Amino acid sequence: MVAACLAAVFLTGGAAIGAIAFDRISADSLRTNIVWLAADQRAGRMTPSEGLEASADYLAAQFRMAGLEPGGVEGTFFQTAAFTQTTPATQRPGDFRMTLVSGSRRTSVGGNSVSVRSLEALDFQAETIVRLPVGTGSVPMPVVEGRVVAGDETQDTDARLHALEALKPALILLVFAGPRPDAGPRPKEADVPVLMDTDPSIPPVIRIYSRTVAVLLASRNELRLTLHLAAPARHDVSLRNVVGMLTGSDPAVSDQFVILSAHYDHLGKRPPGPGNRIYHGANDNASGDASLIEIAKALAADPHPRRSVLFLALFGEEEDLLGSAFYVRHPLVPLALTIADINLEQLGRTDSSDGPEIGRFAFTGAAYSNLPQIVSPAAKTAGVTVYRKETSGDYFDRSDNYSFALAGVVAHTIVVGFEFADYHEVSDEAWKLDYRNLARVDRGIAAGVAAVANADEAPKWSDAKGARIYRDTAGGH
Repeated sequence: MVAACLAAVFLTGGAAIGAIAFDRISADSLRTNIVWLAADQRAGRMTPSEGLEASADYLAAQFRMAGLEPGGVEGTFFQTAAFTQTTPATQRPGDFRMTLVSGSRRTSVGGNSVSVRSLEALDFQAETIVRLPVGTGSVPMPVVEGRVVAGDETQDTDARLHALEALKPALILLVFAGPRPDAGPRPKEADVPVLMDTDPSIPPVIRIYSRTVAVLLASRNELRLTLHLAAPARHDVSLRNVVGMLTGSDPAVSDQFVILSAHYDHLGKRPPGPGNRIYHGANDNASGDASLIEIAKALAADPHPRRSVLFLALFGEEEDLLGSAFYVRHPLVPLALTIADINLEQLGRTDSSDGPEIGRFAFTGAAYSNLPQIVSPAAKTAGVTVYRKETSGDYFDRSDNYSFALAGVVAHTIVVGFEFADYHEVSDEAWKLDYRNLARVDRGIAAGVAAVANADEAPKWSDAKGARIYRDTAGGH
């Protein structure tokens, strides 16, 4: 066991790592911060909500007290993002009309057969559609800038959409042969509002669920679109990532950054009714946010790591990684100088579905880079081991590390347990966490972050098959 006031000094990658003030990592402080974030008053920290905004202010204050400098915009701890809640106009008569023509075949698509993500009204008249390559092969992408493009369900992955959006088409159509997942009797205006970045450079996407349209897309005939979509109902909101900076001590590499991230949002509340209605999100992910604070305290003690460390608390992870995707589109430090993102999730529960996880943590996508190999020996000096789950790659795209990986940055999520009994339940409460073990794990993570920030070489993607798409993106920088 690591003594409370121990300062570890060791070597990794040929670089000396300075003293880490493990005594600043406190189980009592972790408990205090998690209890505050997971309290009923925060109402589940939904994106957006008053509870989320209060949590952002709280985290900024804790970052300041931990010894971090403001890392946000205009000398603040915040990166503010303009988002809007949109309700697509697909159900009102006359607001949505879509017709596709291929040769002599013509088909109309109803509002119940589409899912729309668009900030604005759309109008196209007999517009020629550019077909996207089928499948996952190496067929070159056609020129799509300013065009309407259409692809089948193989194009509907985060990685492919990310790459396609960067090519700036006017509209993306994704065609599925099966029914809409939530198809069935639905009243007018039943579409649930969705959160969207208001950045106008992000092209609209319409998913079409129609076997007939899938047949048209697969034909060789020219395909044309006529579309009228009225502007959606909008409610604009401001959301905030919370950002603290620890400046590196070595002028030769202090312009390079390691990001330590965790999301601070959760699922809000259940509809009114009896019993506990609040999704407290203590382990998922108040444990990650409290760990950001404690690790910042430890690393802020002199001497700082050689490279700079950016501490990043993210909104909207539960809403499809919105905060991290926004940060990657609007980075506060250059992505080309960001050598790694180490993301923290579900660190407080030791009662994993795989069995007790005491004094150890794991990485998602552990085989995808050498970052776990840099962190592991450093964590061991703090009395913490890194274990490997064979199916860790299955979890790689389920948290905010994924947004960074899609941009080519070596990025993994650290977890103590991959699954636990109260995941996404109102019963994920603060009293169920093991704070003594959490403090121990945080000491190991702090040592690992310092090892990455002090190493002679930056982490690299591996040759693993699952890492190929991220490695290729990084090679394009």
